Amino acid sequence: MRKILYYVFFYILFCLLQFFFGQYLNIDGIFPNFILIAVVYLALTRGQLSAQLMGFILGLTWDAFSTDVFGVRAVMFTVIGYLAGTLSRNFDKDQVFTQFIMVFFASIVYWIGFSLIYFIVPEGAGGYTPFVISTYGSLKIALTVAVAPLVFFALDFTTRMGRRYM
Repeated sequence: MRKILYYVFFYILFCLLQFFFGQYLNIDGIFPNFILIAVVYLALTRGQLSAQLMGFILGLTWDAFSTDVFGVRAVMFTVIGYLAGTLSRNFDKDQVFTQFIMVFFASIVYWIGFSLIYFIVPEGAGGYTPFVISTYGSLKIALTVAVAPLVFFALDFTTRMGRRYM
């Protein structure tokens, strides 16, 4: 029961962060990809399967709110959960450098996968140009990587407090 409550809380928290508080937590319209950070965090702390399932569910939720090709984010976050979970055994999740590197590479995989899907299915791309990193995209990756250790710390703290009181 505690696991279910943990995942429900996790889902609600990151939906709120990504979809509702993004307008307040931005720098000149650029805000971090909190869901990407969440998937990497789950991969490092809970394992591959948890990261894949939560990545799929969070991605599907984002796709439901989006006007892009439906399913793109669900696929990308599932793949990132798989890759980060596979690599998680080789890294210490508590080291900030590990968090930077994992979130950076997850961001690059997200960008390449997103570009590849829009290269294959260009109808839903809108103003998005596949395989072109803009200043906006670079700053979004940098901000996501910079914020990741703070999110990891907050989630670790919340998890420890939750264990203490449950």
